[in-house]
Amino acid sequence: MHRNLKNRSKLSAGHCWLRLPALAAVIAYVAFAPLALADNQTAKTFATPVEGPAFATPLDSERGEPQLGTQDAPKAAKIDEAFGAFQRGYYLTAFSLALPRAEAGDPNAQTLIGELYANGYGVARDVKKALEWYRFGAEGGNPDAQFALGNALLQGTSIELNREEGRKFLEMSAKAGHVRAAFNLAQLITSDRPTWAGFKNALPWYRQAAEGGLADAQYAMANIHAEAKGVNYGDDEEALKWLRRAAIGGFDTAQMELGVWLANGRGGKKDPEAAFNWMKRAAAQRNIIAQNRLARMYAFGVGTPRDKIRAAAWHVISSRAGFSDRDLDRFFRELPDIDRKRALEAANQLDSRIAS
Repeated sequence: MHRNLKNRSKLSAGHCWLRLPALAAVIAYVAFAPLALADNQTAKTFATPVEGPAFATPLDSERGEPQLGTQDAPKAAKIDEAFGAFQRGYYLTAFSLALPRAEAGDPNAQTLIGELYANGYGVARDVKKALEWYRFGAEGGNPDAQFALGNALLQGTSIELNREEGRKFLEMSAKAGHVRAAFNLAQLITSDRPTWAGFKNALPWYRQAAEGGLADAQYAMANIHAEAKGVNYGDDEEALKWLRRAAIGGFDTAQMELGVWLANGRGGKKDPEAAFNWMKRAAAQRNIIAQNRLARMYAFGVGTPRDKIRAAAWHVISSRAGFSDRDLDRFFRELPDIDRKRALEAANQLDSRIAS
């Protein structure tokens, strides 16, 4: 997701929800923000400023994960022949149709020409020309161009770094309703001022992006309410609502942490079966913490019947990805030889399945 909102970790051994039998090990409480990470896991911070690449097709809604602003393409684009050609992959046609209009001052066409140059679609890739056209489109009021130019200025992408101007264009785009611009602006505010007051100032932008359907922003709203960042008090029920929305939106970290909350009954009633299902979804997206927690759920039968082979298999997968868990290492070593072989075969099959 790719994902830029990260987990934070700390141990709180007083609340355990998964224990491995015969290991006499207290497994740390796995809550929403505080995750029990192993020795070789780096603690990650919550907010990362200016998420996403500087250029990545804001107008094409059929290209995998949303980048600059696929959700926010101008409505006028839907009935325009040039944009229609662009969306169907006829880039040379799009260029020839859009260029006269761009030269005549149409900000939507200027933004499209910027996209074609930025990505090398139908023309030789030329980021400097892309930025020139993005600037024309941005100054003409196109929110996608404002977003692209703002990000470029903030990151110094083939243009002189100018945070003040970059923020100005990002804010213009956000005020026009651009979902990712609102999220990036919120991230920028909290990066510059990572305090309660900073989060309070950023909260309207986080909310705008979250209500616009951006899973990263929904996850941020969950964190804000869970940890009372920029709000007067913590509200687990409200946090759980946003966490669920982020999980439904496909954000693997939110899926994993929703599983933790449901297993612990935080923000509502315990629901181990639902917790198990969300953990499986996150693990299938190669979230290594979810893979480790899923191994523990299989090991102790939390939300699912106990299954030592699957427990060991998911432990193998998370270990291969770099997650260290001494208790599960011991659990795996103490299995009979035949069960270790079966677990390795299962891990290989699962690895192959989730990689495809």
